[in-house]
Amino acid sequence: MSDSWKVIVSSLSGSGKAGSEWPKIEDRLEARGISYTVSFTKYRFHAREIAIEALKEGLRQIIVVGGDGALHEVLSGIMSQSEVPSNQVTLAIIPVGSGNDWARLHEIPKGLDDVTDVIARGKSVLQDVAKVESVMNGTPFVSYMVNIGGLGFDAQVCHNFDLEKNEGKAGDAQYLKCLLKGFMGYDSRPFRIVTDGNLFYEGDVFSVAMGIGKYSGGGMMQTPDAIFDDGLIDLTVIKDIPKSKILRKIPTLFTGKIHEVKEVMQTRARVIEISANPESFVEVDGEAVGFSPIRVEVIPAAIRVITNL
Repeated sequence: MSDSWKVIVSSLSGSGKAGSEWPKIEDRLEARGISYTVSFTKYRFHAREIAIEALKEGLRQIIVVGGDGALHEVLSGIMSQSEVPSNQVTLAIIPVGSGNDWARLHEIPKGLDDVTDVIARGKSVLQDVAKVESVMNGTPFVSYMVNIGGLGFDAQVCHNFDLEKNEGKAGDAQYLKCLLKGFMGYDSRPFRIVTDGNLFYEGDVFSVAMGIGKYSGGGMMQTPDAIFDDGLIDLTVIKDIPKSKILRKIPTLFTGKIHEVKEVMQTRARVIEISANPESFVEVDGEAVGFSPIRVEVIPAAIRVITNL
């Protein structure tokens, strides 16, 4: 086993920002005496493959240079391999993506000097991960969640943004376009939500958020009370709600007071099962991962992460 880090630079993150920032990052890593080898992604899901190969080579520490999507890919690689228990792997991020919501959870700074100082200091904690079973192209699909996932409106927006990314379009303006398009075209639909084997809610739902972490969408708090190492998944359900009221209540997403809205329900669970009619898109850490029905189960203390808390 090596003490060296594997650095995975996501060429797609931040509209190419990760690649352009690499020379500056390289200088700072070397100035702090951080030993590493580096690989650059060449296509979507390449980061997952690089992570798996790094673990086979005996590396146990991975730095992701990118955003939440790149982090999600690397986590999926770590959780799906059998070379080493996932809790023996340490994961760090240099956040150069668009949202950087998981980095916000651990108070990871954006400044290159500051973030490399955090990595060099090496403070780490174990955090939970959720296993998400959905349906992709008509067959079972498994992904892993390190931050937040969702169904309904939230997942519809992610699906639309995914289509844009596949056409080479990305960035905040493109995300805003998908957000507005989704808001105008999306209507609530019947959901059935079961938590730890008990029926939690059955009825029309606008959006569902499931959180190991609390931040999404560039700082919104859909699961504001989530604790990343409590062995539970926080669940927020927004029932059928007038769109005019949604617009008025947007500030509650940024103040952590979304649960004060009458149409919002919350709970915590180890296992969550959700179906929708018609089926709903599913997103995990901002990435589209197929359709409902889904089963989500927490894996306590699943991964060691560099933190600044």
